[in-house]
Amino acid sequence: MLLFKSILKFKKEGGLSDKRGAKRYPIGPKFPLKAKVTLLGHDGEGRPLPPGHASSMDWGGQLSNLSGTGASIKLHPAAVANKGEDCRLKLELDDKLFEIDGVIVQFWSNQQFATCGIMLKFPNFQSQKAYLQLLEPLAIGCGLEAVERVKQDTKGLIKEQYLGEDETVFSVWRSEDSKAIEHFEMLMLDYCVRGSAQTPGLQIGYRDGAKVGRKVANPAMPINLGAGQMAEVRQLFEWVVHNFSKAVPADVRAFVERFFS
Repeated sequence: MLLFKSILKFKKEGGLSDKRGAKRYPIGPKFPLKAKVTLLGHDGEGRPLPPGHASSMDWGGQLSNLSGTGASIKLHPAAVANKGEDCRLKLELDDKLFEIDGVIVQFWSNQQFATCGIMLKFPNFQSQKAYLQLLEPLAIGCGLEAVERVKQDTKGLIKEQYLGEDETVFSVWRSEDSKAIEHFEMLMLDYCVRGSAQTPGLQIGYRDGAKVGRKVANPAMPINLGAGQMAEVRQLFEWVVHNFSKAVPADVRAFVERFFS
């Protein structure tokens, strides 16, 4: 099941799926992603029982990270699995459930928890695309890194900037005197999201240079988003904020989160 119908239309070849690879993206503490993994049951000698056996069990856990090809999850220390065994990862976000078969590539445990590394097995590209849509806010958010030397562009304001994957640019302007945040702008994928201390809502549109059909978005000829597409960009942005990297200061996070309360 796809999270987004109007945006994040990954292509089968040459699309963003090729860029994600095995790079691991940590899960933001406020990202409302829930996870379970179905592990095989074992007999008295520790040998795995067939998939679907009554002894197979769902284990809820805490995701450590996701990549384009797998996941790492912390489970209850009573969980048992062996490298090479089949499993099934269940991810829930926004009341949508994703179930993906996988194979255990790492498993170890101590008294506090068990760590399970999973390599995912996508049956088709549609399944992979649904997973990549879920992965995208992590990749955009946690990939942000601070720019050391930022070109200043507004008198009386100090501009901070953070760059990320896929030409993501997050800019913040502070008062030169009080250092209070005045406004921000995020350019991600084909979209632009802005917020200001003086207005309560977000401004959402295409970023300059985005190709929309046969047109190219620019300040002189803006292209409007439909209501459904705008809602999806807003949702994507909220999840990106939940996965901001540690490079983004706490007061910036708090300022942006006010637009979702």
